[in-house]
Amino acid sequence: MTTASTEPVIARKKPYLVRLAKKGRTYWWCACGRSRKQPFCDGSHKGTGIEPVPYVAKADGEEVLFCGCKHTRHPPLCDGSHNNLGDTYEEASADEIAATADIPVTPFDETGRARLDGGCFVLRPAGRWREIGGGWRMEPLITAEDGARHLAQYRLLAEGRTAPLTFGQNSEVVLFACAGAGELMIAGRACPLAPLTGYHVLPGETVELRASPDGPAELIATQCPLGKPPALAETSAAVASAQDERLRWQRYDPARRERMADRFYQVLVGPETGSEQVTLFIGEIPRSRAAGHRHLYEEAIVILTGSGFMWTERARAAVRPGDVIFLPARQIHSLECTDPGGMRLAGAFYPAGSPAINY
Repeated sequence: MTTASTEPVIARKKPYLVRLAKKGRTYWWCACGRSRKQPFCDGSHKGTGIEPVPYVAKADGEEVLFCGCKHTRHPPLCDGSHNNLGDTYEEASADEIAATADIPVTPFDETGRARLDGGCFVLRPAGRWREIGGGWRMEPLITAEDGARHLAQYRLLAEGRTAPLTFGQNSEVVLFACAGAGELMIAGRACPLAPLTGYHVLPGETVELRASPDGPAELIATQCPLGKPPALAETSAAVASAQDERLRWQRYDPARRERMADRFYQVLVGPETGSEQVTLFIGEIPRSRAAGHRHLYEEAIVILTGSGFMWTERARAAVRPGDVIFLPARQIHSLECTDPGGMRLAGAFYPAGSPAINY
C-alpha cells in the first residue's frame, strides 16, 4: 500500500528559473519536494523511495526551468504540469486586480500600436498592403524595427495561382491559414488549404498557392530566426528529401487539444512535428484573467475570436479579433478574456517548445 511519505510534495506550483554556472557540471534536482534548498537536493528524500534526478548543464550560463510542482513528466524540467494541479488555470488574485484597477487603457498610436511595458505591444493591422508580385501581397506585422530579436511576422494575401515565394535560406517558417480554400504547395508538395490549419516550411523551401475562385487566401507567416522579408523565388525549391516524414501541415481538431485546467491548446507545428526553431499553436481560454506570468520565449499572438485586455506591469491595451500581440521573452503579462463566449488565439514563438510552460 502506498503511503504519503512515498508521494512527492509540491514545493511550489510554478517552476524555478535557474542559471547554471558551468557547462558539463551535474546538478541534482529534488524530485521529492522536501528539500530546503529548492530546486536542488539536500538529502531529504531519504526514506521516501524517491531519488533526485541529475541534469548536466549544456552551456555556461544556461537558463533552465526546474519543475517546482514535482509532477513533470519530463524531469527535471518543467513541462507545464503545474497548470493541471487544479480545475481552474491560475487567475489574477484579488490583490492583483485591486492594485491594477486604476490603470488606464493605452490608446493606439498613428502606427496602429498600443505600446505597453518592456517592448510589448498590441497591433491593430490597418491593411497597409505591399505588393510582392506573382499574385502575393504582404503586410508586415512584427519585424526587427519593432524590437523583435528572434521572429518576424507577416500577413499574406493571395488569389488564384501564385508564383513561388521564399523566406530565405536560413529561416524556418510557420504559416497559419485564416481564410481561403484550395492547395498550398510547400516545396512542390500539395497541402490542403483551409482555415485554422498550420503549415511548416523548412529553410530554403518555397511556397505557392492554388486558391479556389471563391475568394482570396489569407495567411499569417511567422519567420524564425529573423531574416529577409518574403520575396519571389526564381523557381520552386525542394529541400527535404522524399523520405522526410515530418508532419508538414495540421488542422485544428478539438479531439487533439491538450488541457491546462479550464484552458486548452493544440500544437499545430512544434518539436513533436519536426520543427527546430518555432512552435505554432491554437489556444482557447474562458472568460477570465490569468495571473501575471512570464515565458522564456519570444511570442506573437493573433486574436481569432473574443475580446479583452492584454496586461503588463503598469499598462493594458484592449484586444479584439484581428489584433496582434508582440510579447518579448521574460516580459511579465496577463491576457484577460472579457467575452462570455471565451477567446481563441493563434500563437507562434521562438525557441520551439511547449506553450504550457510558464513561470
